[in-house]
Amino acid sequence: MNARVPTELGTERIPKLLKQYAIPAIIAMTASSLYNMVDAIFIGHGVGPYAISGLALTFPFMNLAAAFGTLVGVGASTMASMLLGQKNYDIARKVLGNVVVLNFLIGLAFTIVALVFLDPILYFFGASEN
Repeated sequence: MNARVPTELGTERIPKLLKQYAIPAIIAMTASSLYNMVDAIFIGHGVGPYAISGLALTFPFMNLAAAFGTLVGVGASTMASMLLGQKNYDIARKVLGNVVVLNFLIGLAFTIVALVFLDPILYFFGASEN
């Protein structure tokens, strides 16, 4: 398998690479935050205060799930970057393939935990009978 391997990460200037890779990430995070704020506004006006409180109750659990996904993603990207720098392209591909499977399994585990322990989790985050 003869795949093209980008070499700009090893040869391009750091400030240019930082701009090239950081700006899209900043835009994506800003868009995600704006999406959450607009979503909360529409839910609050359209459905009411109970819906907003439901959104606020589930937000920490969703952040926890995202944190685990980020944990695996950052670790794998660091390992893949080191392997690419060492020109171990096949092992880097395997690492990235494994991280997809691992993130899927983490998501599945969070789903199962959420379904099995839904009421205790919601009460832990401050839910009431309403």
